[in-house]
Amino acid sequence: MNENELRESYIRLAFQYESAIDALLTKGLIDMEAASAAKEKFYYTLNEERLRATQEIRDYHETISLYMRMLAHDGMVSLTELAKQYSDESPGYVIQSWMRSWNTLEFLRQWELEQNAEFDDQACEALIHQGHTTSLTITPTLWVRRTHAVGLYVKQGKGGGVSAYPEIAADFRLWLDPKEQLTLIRSVR
Repeated sequence: MNENELRESYIRLAFQYESAIDALLTKGLIDMEAASAAKEKFYYTLNEERLRATQEIRDYHETISLYMRMLAHDGMVSLTELAKQYSDESPGYVIQSWMRSWNTLEFLRQWELEQNAEFDDQACEALIHQGHTTSLTITPTLWVRRTHAVGLYVKQGKGGGVSAYPEIAADFRLWLDPKEQLTLIRSVR
């Protein structure tokens, strides 16, 4: 891994970590003091090589924040914009491919069970079963409509797309980039 790839990996890791902390802060599950302490502890625990990369992360933090604000709407991250980095012509197909995975559907289910009292788990179970036994394609629209999910937001028509809460967007981002996923796994061992 060259220096640019290393820097990019640490930027992504820091963004995902800080996004998760910010989401907890936004939901009121932690206060500003706990969020700041968690972020400081994260950066402190990196070894010397990582500390050098971390300084670059802090230098690029403003650029990352601007990029994510461009993708975000009401605290949600545009999965459509993330998918366009891999397939500009058919980002919807990329999102549908992500949703074909049993792991993705179970991840979405767990997120909804924790965050959404209105989530219809029986409809979710039926949808997952139907998706794996027939040729049904589970789309974000179908998922939201059948299960009353709130983690994904779908806007139809011109200027539309799929948005998700930061934890869900982070899962999608890691699915899009297995190299990034491996880097993240190696960084937490």
